[in-house]
Amino acid sequence: MDTDDSDPTTGPAPLDVPCPICGAGEFRPYAEENGWPLVRCADCGVLYVTPRPDPAATAAAHEYGMHRGDSTLAITGRYRPDRVAGLRRTLTALYGPSLPTGVTSWLDVGCGHGEFLTALQRFAGPGVTAVGLEPNRTKAAGCVERGLDVRSVGLDEVDGRYSVVSLLNVFSHLQDPRAFLADCVERIEPGGELLIETGDTAGLRSEEHPRPLYLPDHLLFADEQLVRRVLTEVGLEVVATHHQSAAAAVPLQVLGECRRAVQRRQAPPVVDASRRWWRERRRRIDLWVRARRSS
Repeated sequence: MDTDDSDPTTGPAPLDVPCPICGAGEFRPYAEENGWPLVRCADCGVLYVTPRPDPAATAAAHEYGMHRGDSTLAITGRYRPDRVAGLRRTLTALYGPSLPTGVTSWLDVGCGHGEFLTALQRFAGPGVTAVGLEPNRTKAAGCVERGLDVRSVGLDEVDGRYSVVSLLNVFSHLQDPRAFLADCVERIEPGGELLIETGDTAGLRSEEHPRPLYLPDHLLFADEQLVRRVLTEVGLEVVATHHQSAAAAVPLQVLGECRRAVQRRQAPPVVDASRRWWRERRRRIDLWVRARRSS
């Protein structure tokens, strides 16, 4: 007889999983946050969460923007128009003054609040049809209100193929990166491209890794070598990479830390927070990768 190990007050029991990149079962403890352990694979070196929430619970958490742990992690956030100009500069760094000839359609998977889609529209002009997918209901609704073509459907419900499929800050949320990227490849036209943005942080020591980790919203942390490995395994050829700072030019995280301290009736950590922000500004750990489908 089947047994149910789930707790009705917290959802299904956490699952122990092997390495999502190489499948190995050996690992070393790396960090813990919000009641969830992050480990380093003893074989390939990727950082991943195990045990982790049940996939159905994770899907519901993405839809409503709330992840469970020692405390509830709210990840919906808000639309940030200040990011649009920076994303447009990144597009220029990746593609030059214009997109490659033949790029007429673009699918942005996990488009968030739509800042990238807005930057893409301004960079590419009306010649490129851009569609976004976003599971978070609040984010998707906000995108639609701003006039973007954003849909709350899964990748398996997308028909047709696109010149480019992009995943910005999505890789770290994937249960099975190889399977998901293989599905993305099926939505790319022959000769088209996949664009990925993720952190290049798996090689960092635990004390060097940017905090917070946002567990269990983030499920794994890779680096350029690991991303290249998975892209090659799903039949893509890397054609360009770009590294930049992951911290905003404006020290918003300093302001946020100080505001939270004041709310807790503590002294604002202005000096320490500023030092952490400046250290992150100097590290180029935000990784962008263009990869092409040959056939």
